Amino acid sequence: MRISRLKFYREEKGLTQAELSEKSGVPLRNIQAYEQGYKDINKANVITVLNLAEALDCDVYNIINDR
Repeated sequence: MRISRLKFYREEKGLTQAELSEKSGVPLRNIQAYEQGYKDINKANVITVLNLAEALDCDVYNIINDR
């Protein structure tokens, strides 16, 4: 199983899921679901993806998954 891009960038920044949640304003459960593949980050609200990218100091394209 491939590691999600979101998880990769979160770990690169040394953040826990809870820290990313606090920093981005995205609920912890959503972050967990995106990382585990239960929810498709490509179908996430644009604001959610923007907030995650900003919190991780990366481009939106870095955290959305390839199809």
